[in-house]
Amino acid sequence: MTINDSRLRNGTLELGTSPTLLDVSCQITNCRITSSYSDDGDAVTVLCGDSLPAPRKLDGHHLEGTIIQDFDVAAADGGVIAWLWAHDLENVAYSYIPDDSGAPTITGNLVVEIPGDTFGGDVNTRNTADFTWSLQGKPTFTWPTGGASAAA
Repeated sequence: MTINDSRLRNGTLELGTSPTLLDVSCQITNCRITSSYSDDGDAVTVLCGDSLPAPRKLDGHHLEGTIIQDFDVAAADGGVIAWLWAHDLENVAYSYIPDDSGAPTITGNLVVEIPGDTFGGDVNTRNTADFTWSLQGKPTFTWPTGGASAAA
């Protein structure tokens, strides 16, 4: 097998639906889908010495990343921070494409939460904010048609 090196570039991240759809792609410096798991009970050891490990359970999926703060742009003008404040704790649709050269389109719904740092930071620097949004259910992966990855 050869090395396959995927890069996060030329992608998109859109939140919501029309008429309040927001393309945040040009404000994102880091974006990823994560999963978390935990033990679902305890390990068991029986008299003969055999053991069963604790079963695992899925605690959920998240969309996480970093955005460049744009707190001086209104939501109506495409401001990401203002849009997040206007839609705090709402369940919204999302569409995420990590790369435009063969990556899948990942869609579903998530719950918007305002990042902890949204209005400021260090003086005279490009301020960013880290976000973590809970995905509502398993994401849907739609592979481009006709490419090598589509057959996978």
